[in-house]
Amino acid sequence: MAMIFALRKTRIRYPIVGRLEGITQQLHIELRVVRRLERHRQSTPWSKEAGGQLFGSIDTNRIRVAEATGPYPGDARSRFHYQSDPDAAQHAVEECAARGLLYLGEWHTHAEDRPNASGWDHDAMARLLAGSRLNSNSLLMLIGGRAPVPEGLAAWSASKAGTRQWRFVAEWAGL
Repeated sequence: MAMIFALRKTRIRYPIVGRLEGITQQLHIELRVVRRLERHRQSTPWSKEAGGQLFGSIDTNRIRVAEATGPYPGDARSRFHYQSDPDAAQHAVEECAARGLLYLGEWHTHAEDRPNASGWDHDAMARLLAGSRLNSNSLLMLIGGRAPVPEGLAAWSASKAGTRQWRFVAEWAGL
């Protein structure tokens, strides 16, 4: 089944929309971001994880993920691990900030059809929260799996209170 996933192209025509139980604010992931994650899907046994940073805007109604950067040549990458080159990531943060985009969080891929955040992923987000100056009280983590979007995409918000997973809204998936 994984090979079928690896060969299928996305049919998404609209931004992906997510909801978090108990809040009215929605998560909007623009098509260009989804396409970047899909370009780096780990579709072969020798594919390495890829990743980078997420940028966009936040208002009372929505978190808009408008851009994803990375991967970078100096990243640490293997089949089951990814770590951004810190200098390249900081340069991306500064460059996007100069264009008025907020740093929203991180993205990376997993070698599984429907991605789940690992303990290492949760720890990495906690370290980022503790060591970063942010414009919000949480960070976003997107993980792209081998299955096509929306099944192969997962999102979490990480804050000092914990980590919560977003649920994607099927009627907006454009399928």
